[in-house]
Amino acid sequence: SKKRTICMAVTADDTRDRGRPSSWSAAIDQVTFNTSLEQLFVISIGNITEEISIAGLEYPTAQLTDSAHDPAQSWNAISVGAFTQKETLTDPNLNGYEAVAQNGELSPFSTTSLEWEENKWPIKPELVLEGGNLAVDKSSGFVTECDDLSVVSTWYDPQVAHFKSFNMTSAATAKLANMCGHLRAEYPQFWEETIRALLIHSADWPENLKKQFVNSESKTDLSRLLRVCGYGVPDLGKARHSANNVLNMIIQSEIQPFIKEGSDLKTNEMHFYELPWPKEVLQELPLDTEVQMKITLSYFIEPGPGEIGWK
Repeated sequence: SKKRTICMAVTADDTRDRGRPSSWSAAIDQVTFNTSLEQLFVISIGNITEEISIAGLEYPTAQLTDSAHDPAQSWNAISVGAFTQKETLTDPNLNGYEAVAQNGELSPFSTTSLEWEENKWPIKPELVLEGGNLAVDKSSGFVTECDDLSVVSTWYDPQVAHFKSFNMTSAATAKLANMCGHLRAEYPQFWEETIRALLIHSADWPENLKKQFVNSESKTDLSRLLRVCGYGVPDLGKARHSANNVLNMIIQSEIQPFIKEGSDLKTNEMHFYELPWPKEVLQELPLDTEVQMKITLSYFIEPGPGEIGWK
């Protein structure tokens, strides 16, 4: 089989699942769990179901109350939401308009998992990438999409046009799938779980995105932030190579942490790793120096029947 990254920007129109497994999401989990297939799914979180006028005038409340779409609740897929850095309007036809979201904030097109039952379903989306912005004329209440606040992509029929404006979570998903392609080409020996881990490990929250939804570093606030925009915006440079004074240690292995004996569930295996600390350098630092270690654990689950898989 060939290693494949599946870019899927098609989701259901309704939002009834609210994190619960569906036959669609379970099928994706089953395909990715099958290691012989070597497939990684990158799925859009889904676009806001309200009219764009609501998306713009009731931003960001409309986005926070609109659930991620099926099958983005798949545990094994990377589900992609959208933020935006597009806020400059140059089109003279849009005089009097302004961008709905500020630079670095949640895209008005993105949905979230904020209203899913907490601590029961996976964190979705895991990552956010550029998905464009909306323009609003607050005096008239008119909201519109526009080229200035969208990204540019190639058009499928070059006889008609070479380029086309592109936005929403589809654009964000395509960009992440591109990153996956770069990583898989550069590191063909890496598992699908490892590619997912590298991208999530490289991510961080832009300052404006974090300020938009949290006021502190408390676990409650950070849990809320995760349900809105996942682990933030990935950095392909960091994912490909150590950057910004960062050392990455990548471990691929299998473990069976629990075992069932009769009706009892007991601990089974534990793995120990010696970290390649630069001990002499660390020992020379002042005692009050803070050293941060970030750990990302990435694994795929086998879907369970019905809705018991989350256990």
